[in-house]
Amino acid sequence: MVDLTKYEHDFDADLTAKPKLEEGRHNMTFCGDEIVTGNNGWEAVKLSFEVENSAINVTYTCTMAHDTSDKAISIGIESLRKIGNACGVTGTLTDPEKQLLGKKCSAELVVNDRGYLEIKDDFANTFQPPQKEKK
Repeated sequence: MVDLTKYEHDFDADLTAKPKLEEGRHNMTFCGDEIVTGNNGWEAVKLSFEVENSAINVTYTCTMAHDTSDKAISIGIESLRKIGNACGVTGTLTDPEKQLLGKKCSAELVVNDRGYLEIKDDFANTFQPPQKEKK
C-alpha cells in the first residue's frame, strides 16, 4: 500500500465540490464546437469556452436552422458575428473551430437555476474582447 502523506500535498479528491468562481465578467478561451439538433428542424452550433483561471467550461448555442422560426436563425447568425468580433476574427466566420480555436474573449457569467455558472443569455451582447489583466 502506498502512503502519500509523506509528500505533504493536499490531495482533495472531492470531485463534487463546485469551483469558487463568482458571477461577473470573465475572460475565456474558445475550445471547441459541435452541431446540436432538436425539434422542428432546429440545428445550432454549440460553442465551448474555457473560463480563464478555472477548470470550468461554459457553452453558448447559436441557432443556424429552424423550420418555424426565421427570427431564431437571424438571432443565431447575429450572435456568431458578435462572438467572432469579440474574439478578433475579421471577415466572414465560416468555420468556428479553425477561426476561433485558442482565441480569447470575455463574457458575463451568471448562476443558472441549477446553481452553475453559464454565459448570460442576451443575444450575445455580453461577448466583448478580453479584459486586460489587472496588476
